[in-house]
Amino acid sequence: MRFLCWLSVAAVSLAVFLFITLQIMVFSGGRSLKAKSGGAVPDLGLPAQGVLEEGIDNMEDSVPGRAKNPEGSGSVVWKADWVQYKDKIYDFNENIMTFLVMGIDINAEVEETEGADGGQADALFLVVVNPDKETIDLIAVNRDTMTDVYLYGYEDTQGEIPVVTAQIATQHGFGDGMELSCQYTCEAVSALFYNLPINGYAALNMAGIPVLNDALGGVDVEVLEDLTRIRKNWTKGTKVHLEGQDSFYYVKWRDITIFESALGRLERQKQYMKAFADRAIEAVKEDITFPVRLFDQLKKYMVTDLTADEIAYMAGNWIQYDFGRILSMKGETLHGMKHEEFYPDYDALRELVLDVFYEEVTL
Repeated sequence: MRFLCWLSVAAVSLAVFLFITLQIMVFSGGRSLKAKSGGAVPDLGLPAQGVLEEGIDNMEDSVPGRAKNPEGSGSVVWKADWVQYKDKIYDFNENIMTFLVMGIDINAEVEETEGADGGQADALFLVVVNPDKETIDLIAVNRDTMTDVYLYGYEDTQGEIPVVTAQIATQHGFGDGMELSCQYTCEAVSALFYNLPINGYAALNMAGIPVLNDALGGVDVEVLEDLTRIRKNWTKGTKVHLEGQDSFYYVKWRDITIFESALGRLERQKQYMKAFADRAIEAVKEDITFPVRLFDQLKKYMVTDLTADEIAYMAGNWIQYDFGRILSMKGETLHGMKHEEFYPDYDALRELVLDVFYEEVTL
């Protein structure tokens, strides 16, 4: 009897210890994630400081976060992160956290590389977490977006890094195929989105997709286009349960002989991300330790700057959030010299950033 009592006390003590440890991890992870943005704000190239015009300066003192001009003119002093666009004032939401998810076209485990052999980022998604609205949005970044690509590792005799205009997916190839390649891609995506701060990244080699997929017991999708060249039963509209390599083929394959086939693949990737996220949320509700265990399984296929503490924070705090919108960039795809080239509509992109990351200031 005394032995059974001892076991009971030990079990309770262990449970309390694990709970306290998890809470410490969650607290530590949240603090480090929030610090990664460093208080940075996007540069939309819009008026960001000044005094409101006469006629719209009658804001009441009781409005939170708004201060009247100390000289008593009645005008409102703008906050440093306010911008004006089309006669409206917007305030950057510093509570939002943004993460870049990359799918790298290497069907092997991650390893250090040299030159331009780091692999291309065939899938690029910004995961946007808004704790104020308790939502998680996805922004699909077209991998063929033409932008400045820095040829790291090919510096000239003066140490200058050559810059070319190329598909943003190619930026990951330069670096080391590991952390440097991810950092360079984050910088490129951030610059494309008007210097948007990014709180973290995760790059998964395509070989890791079946591992990720099967950790959830597979993912259900409805085939978006005729894919009978991959599987005979993958006709458009067919509902299939993806397991093993099928998940890899579904998000990776495209017919390069068809113009804009990358857009069709992007739609499949968006669909798969949504289905995967829905299934992952269920898994985390069943077992809060699932993300940390999955993180451990994916180590040899993934490069990330997220720590176990940060993942614990994400799982513990965002599990009840609504998986909201999946947004895409607007623009035009053209035939390039060798490959397709996507040219974004920068006005539409600015409006996308304002819509997702800013809140309109009510005057």
